[in-house]
Amino acid sequence: MNDERMPRGPGMDDAFKARMRQGLSTMAVRERMRERARTRAIAGGALAAVVVATAAVFGIQALGGDAERDQAAPPTPTATETTPPEGFEPPPASEAPEPMQTGQPGPTPPPGFEGVAAGEPQVLDAYDCGAADTECGDAGAAGGPQIERYFDAYVLCRGSGSVLYGESVWIDCTEHEPGTGWAQLRVPDVVGDGDPQFTATGDFDGELATVDAGRAPAGGTGAERVTAYLDCNGFGRERVTVGGTVFDCGQGGDLVVEQFGAWGVPVAPGSFAPAITVEGGEAPVIVRWLEER
Repeated sequence: MNDERMPRGPGMDDAFKARMRQGLSTMAVRERMRERARTRAIAGGALAAVVVATAAVFGIQALGGDAERDQAAPPTPTATETTPPEGFEPPPASEAPEPMQTGQPGPTPPPGFEGVAAGEPQVLDAYDCGAADTECGDAGAAGGPQIERYFDAYVLCRGSGSVLYGESVWIDCTEHEPGTGWAQLRVPDVVGDGDPQFTATGDFDGELATVDAGRAPAGGTGAERVTAYLDCNGFGRERVTVGGTVFDCGQGGDLVVEQFGAWGVPVAPGSFAPAITVEGGEAPVIVRWLEER
């Protein structure tokens, strides 16, 4: 406001105009100060509102998280001590089950050989020469027939047919369990006997072989082991080895063994019979076996 626009009139002297100019100037300054104060107040209030709102949001989130944790956590049970009634006995603790055995089970001995290890000879029949009612002595007479040679005969039955020696039936396979075999060792070939032969009937389905003494018969079989029996003649003192098992017919003393047995005897490779060797004596030896399945 300048002086030219100020109305002029009575009573408006220079002193009055000076005070007016001073008051207007003061009013403008105060107005600007109040405006700044209002701006600061508004700004301060808005900042305070933001702070309060932020605190409220975080507070709600914190409360919500605690509530969720409280809901998720299961209540902790209160341990209470209970006293069992009188006469109560807790049931016995169940024993832990025995671990199951793995792998192949061991071979089972045939009837009559329980408790006897495989391949171990067992006396099945014997008599005592020292008994009062037993007569023991040498058999045979001196000067027997003249022998050209000895040979071995082997037979394995499968259930059908028969084996003949000459015109006589030696073994009828229909009377024996399939897989039953015989070896007649040291069969004498007597001079002038007509040389009878071992032959089989047409329906024979097993194995038949005659070989030089001490040789194994060739052929195939489905069994790998047999239960073998040796019939001692009661007078000789042969030592017979069947598949590695030794049967000693002359054990010494007054005991005379008539029959041995052993299970788990192996079959000779490439043969249908166990390997058999004979030591001592001259009398024929008969070995019988039954295939183990």
